[in-house]
Amino acid sequence: MLPLVFPLLKNAAAVTALIGTSPVRAYRHGRAPQDVAAPYVTWSAPGGTAENTFQGADADFFRVQVDCWSDGDAEIEALAAAVRAALEPAAYLVAYLADDQDETTKRYRISFAFDFIKPR
Repeated sequence: MLPLVFPLLKNAAAVTALIGTSPVRAYRHGRAPQDVAAPYVTWSAPGGTAENTFQGADADFFRVQVDCWSDGDAEIEALAAAVRAALEPAAYLVAYLADDQDETTKRYRISFAFDFIKPR
């Protein structure tokens, strides 16, 4: 039912070159495991709507927040560019949400919002 964010990231060589393949460090629900190695990606689908027509359910629209995390400033930009390139063929980039550094972990973050449309 949800957009296939993980497979898109997992199948993008430029992304997995940075976040690994065993395991692929991309985590749903907006949270990564404690003490996970950086860089990594978190994502969540905080909202969406159903498109209904007189003929019935037509499509589902999902707004997905994708956060890229890294210990290095140059690396976070490379990861964000790779993630964007991996997701844009399947979704619309609709917002840049953050470009900051976490006060506690000191990790850099670049965050996007993508809209996915899944026909039903």
